[in-house]
Amino acid sequence: MTRVFTALGRNDLRGVGRDTLLAGMFVAPLVWIAAVRFGTPPVTRMLADRDGFDLAPYHPLILVGFLLLTSAIIVGGVTALLVLDERDARTLTAVRVTPAPMSGYLTYRATIAVALTTVYVLGTITASGLYPARLLPALIPIGLLTGCSAVVVALVILAMAKNKVEGLAAIRALGILVAGLPLLPSFMDTGWRLAFGVLPTYWPAQAFLAAMDGGAWWPYLLGGVAYHALLCWPLVRRFTQATV
Repeated sequence: MTRVFTALGRNDLRGVGRDTLLAGMFVAPLVWIAAVRFGTPPVTRMLADRDGFDLAPYHPLILVGFLLLTSAIIVGGVTALLVLDERDARTLTAVRVTPAPMSGYLTYRATIAVALTTVYVLGTITASGLYPARLLPALIPIGLLTGCSAVVVALVILAMAKNKVEGLAAIRALGILVAGLPLLPSFMDTGWRLAFGVLPTYWPAQAFLAAMDGGAWWPYLLGGVAYHALLCWPLVRRFTQATV
């Protein structure tokens, strides 16, 4: 398994290095960090002075929409594009006839996606200057859950797209669903909020908001883990069958 991870890791580094689009997607969060860290405080002051509107209670939503959930779409999207490149190059066909099983390939992809997303979440949100340091321990499991969302995003893109062009279109289409709709329950005060639970990113978003509000965030974590596992099972089967 170690040799599989090493070989695939080297191949990914070469692929990202050659593709400016993939490299650009990886550095895009730097722009969002700068926008949130240096843009939110002056806008908050301006709205308070000019309109008497307090933006501070909405800072957690800004973190969720701009940093937390976009980490899932970025990492999930890049993961899917790398797999689509390998599918076009028939690398996946070669993997099936090597001693390394397809399960090893999928384990590598899922592990890297979860790890990268967690790093993105921890790095971007702590760098935003809007997240209390005392809540950092809660951000680690929430980041891991967001990584599970990235895996689901990648699998959904692979189920929708046959090539890289279709993959890019799928990323744009999923962007609103993944990073936009999970914010709506915060503006609702009815039981219909739970209906948004069909979206995988609903669970890390609600866990994060609950942690910021000082509430119980672990029920969203446990529910999210169970729901992501339920989603991944048929998506993995579909992907495996499609690469036969």
